[in-house]
Amino acid sequence: QLEHPVLPRPVRLEQRGATSEGFVASTSSVAWPVAEVLARHLCDRPELVRGRSVLEVGAGIGIVGAACAALGAKQVVLTDSECALPLLERNRQVLAEDSFEVEVSRLEWGSLEDHAELLRGAPDRFDLIVASDVIIASFDTDKLFASCLALLAQTPDARILIAFEFREDWETVGQFIEWAEEAGMEVTHQSLGGDESDDEGHDGDQFLYTFCWRGKG
Repeated sequence: QLEHPVLPRPVRLEQRGATSEGFVASTSSVAWPVAEVLARHLCDRPELVRGRSVLEVGAGIGIVGAACAALGAKQVVLTDSECALPLLERNRQVLAEDSFEVEVSRLEWGSLEDHAELLRGAPDRFDLIVASDVIIASFDTDKLFASCLALLAQTPDARILIAFEFREDWETVGQFIEWAEEAGMEVTHQSLGGDESDDEGHDGDQFLYTFCWRGKG
């Protein structure tokens, strides 16, 4: 569970370890470390979330989106691939027991059908898209970017927040940033977790990338 002084009560979620019934290989049936770091980062900065419509992509167990719901987001939709939905739906029920309301929806990255279904419930698109550990060399990051572009609101304060854990690969995140800049976005990044710089000047292994529209407003 996630606890933080700003939260009205702890955020409870279920997860499925590799030996547990309900574990799904190749999906996030457990919370990855950087997801909890991002959730705590948002708890430290609730103004990023409060009153906004939030979409979590590649949600896994939904810890980041759950934190957004507890922080007062006006709408939270947790999304992942079809095989990950049973656990997300279970966690929607767990959160509802604690009066935290979220929705669950399928999002196969790049799927026009899934985009259309999500936009039926959010016709103005989403103010905030959050994700963690989704930019990995083996993932379809081009399709991930297509989904982010299709679902992010075209407003000055719209943001994409992606928590990234370095795994000896800067090329994949670099390509994602290049696509964003070509689409008219500004990109900034900061270290997460407070790790000290290593010998190569990296501020630890966990980073937060923030994407916003260039020149709007």
